Amino acid sequence: MGKNQRKVLKAYKFRIYPTKAQQKFLIQTFGCVRFTYNTLLKQRQFNTIEASKKLTPAALKKEFPFLKLTDSLALANAQRNLARAFQNYYQGRSGHPKMKIKKSTWQSYTTNNQQQTIWLKDNLLKVPKLKQPIAVVCHRKVVGKIKSATITAKNLQQFYVSLLCEEEVCHLPKTKTEIELRFAPNQLVVGNQLKFCRQLCVNDLETKLKKAKRKLEIKAKSAQQRKVRLAEAKNYQKQKLKVQKLYHHKQQQKKAWIDELTMHLIKNYDFLYVEVPKNGIEGSFTLADWQSFLVKLQYKANWYGKKVIFLTAAKTVRKIS
Repeated sequence: MGKNQRKVLKAYKFRIYPTKAQQKFLIQTFGCVRFTYNTLLKQRQFNTIEASKKLTPAALKKEFPFLKLTDSLALANAQRNLARAFQNYYQGRSGHPKMKIKKSTWQSYTTNNQQQTIWLKDNLLKVPKLKQPIAVVCHRKVVGKIKSATITAKNLQQFYVSLLCEEEVCHLPKTKTEIELRFAPNQLVVGNQLKFCRQLCVNDLETKLKKAKRKLEIKAKSAQQRKVRLAEAKNYQKQKLKVQKLYHHKQQQKKAWIDELTMHLIKNYDFLYVEVPKNGIEGSFTLADWQSFLVKLQYKANWYGKKVIFLTAAKTVRKIS
């Protein structure tokens, strides 16, 4: 590996379209992973740490034979995720681990690639325990070696896969230029001599979202007047689904635009000075969007040999990558 090359872990997310039989297997795997996680969590709560460590997914299979039908690596990762959750809790980075519930919007499990048990070819994805590959929409080429795959499902209807790959990246050519960036509520980022042609048009989507939310409120009032529970009101549930789709589309649109913007900045500037926001004024873009922008900007700068520098309110400089 050259001096300007390094190995990084990069994730690729794609929409997958499993058959009915494959969907059944994936949903069963979600349940088994959730059951394993919750059982180990209960054991940890009511027993000592030493006693809890003796209970493993392999031991659970003896008592609960249905676990043998699922991917053993998925169960092992459930145990690893629980251990990481407790580590974060003890170090003050998160709250106490909670039980996973069946009614959650998102369900997922992670499996590892061992001797080509996971592969992607010709828009087909092979994962352990499934004999037939799953249809996948690859909107970009996957580079590098697949390390793991995380299968997720939204409301058990829309299925996705996130492939974690190890690949080599090279430093980008130096441009000997710099730019100062700051948060803008309606543009996300403004800066001196910032030239990024594609602006994100969120006004049309915001208008559709407001109309959809108003219709949802009207249908909710209508259901209340008819004394029908919202869970049983079909028109309300249909409109609720439309609102959720618009929210999801808005999030994906922002995410894709931030990816393009950060890559543009990394390619064209060697030093990126970022001004810390003094207040929390928000518009089309929130401070959460700004934080997402910073995270992407920093790890891409680290990959491609560029520098991100924070400017404090007093204009003092602190190097962060």
